Amino acid sequence: MTPAARIHNHTRVKPRVSAVLVLLAWPALAAAQDEVFQSEKKLKLFAEGLFRQEWTTDLFGGAPDLDRQRGRLLAGATLTLGAFELGAGGDFNYSSDVNVVEGQAIIRDNYDSRDARVDLAYARLDAGWLGLAAGRFEMPVAFTEMIWDRDLRPQGGVLTLALRDRGALKRLALVGLAAQGSHVFDDDDTEMVSGALDAVFALDESWRLQLVGSFTTFLDPEALEPKIRRQNTRVAGQIVRDYDVVDAVLRVSRGGSFPVQLVADGCLNTAVDDRNRGLWLAAVAGSTRTSHVRLEYVFAFVDPDATLGAYPTDDFFWTTGWEGHKGDLGVGIGSHVALHAIGQLQRFKDSPRPEERDNWVRRLRLEVRLKS
Repeated sequence: MTPAARIHNHTRVKPRVSAVLVLLAWPALAAAQDEVFQSEKKLKLFAEGLFRQEWTTDLFGGAPDLDRQRGRLLAGATLTLGAFELGAGGDFNYSSDVNVVEGQAIIRDNYDSRDARVDLAYARLDAGWLGLAAGRFEMPVAFTEMIWDRDLRPQGGVLTLALRDRGALKRLALVGLAAQGSHVFDDDDTEMVSGALDAVFALDESWRLQLVGSFTTFLDPEALEPKIRRQNTRVAGQIVRDYDVVDAVLRVSRGGSFPVQLVADGCLNTAVDDRNRGLWLAAVAGSTRTSHVRLEYVFAFVDPDATLGAYPTDDFFWTTGWEGHKGDLGVGIGSHVALHAIGQLQRFKDSPRPEERDNWVRRLRLEVRLKS
């Protein structure tokens, strides 16, 4: 593990101050990306910002509704030197809730509500057919969020062997990934090893078909820090089952000014014989940048032991053992700002308490997203 990738500087910044700083700095960040070494295309600055207002209601047993705000800034740079690329970035987060309190059983999403930490720190080689990367980088396997939360970064190494532009076959890649210490919270003793085959075919000038098949195994999941949320089968608080997950993703997409994407993802934990399946279906139409309006719908049904619950998306309140729907309306304002209204309806279908299983929880999120 690289020491830099585990540096956590828990500076406490008032949420209003952090949001104002992001908004004021945004034009400069966007301009810097366009101007720095524009002719040589070597240095690229990037920044993404998020401000979210969230309401979660109809929790079971009279639990209080959640009314919370979150501000987040991701900023960094990449340096390209021929086939080599170096990247570094930081994740600065502040939420009105305090989701890490020692000795209290509170909801912990895949972030620390008061945090400043290294988000990216990697070196990459892209030699056409051969790709290598080491450090802390974006997930190289094209999972849906049923398997991997897009806010988390695997920390380790990846090897990619790829063919490109062979007639209708636009890309065929074999990806091998080994990672450890990838979570915001402590998973230093839990390893992830994944192998995937990723194929992209051109159906015509506009439409593409992507097929991704993968096998992922998690080693020593019982060593996960209790702060990490998961609804997997546990005995005396400890995870007791193994997770050898086969996953298959089909994506059909169309580019252009009004892009469209259809996604079907199914997974199976082959290490166990029951409560081990997951299904994720999604449809996206439009873009906040090109068509200025984007619509998304997601339906998912995830068994409690379909995958290791530390790493999937936290947007659906639980990570495994749930069923839910999500609708997302996004509207672009210029090329750098988008407004999103997101409504969700989900139930903890595999709750250890039977009386909770048919209780539908509602979530509404209003988001301002900024991207350079």
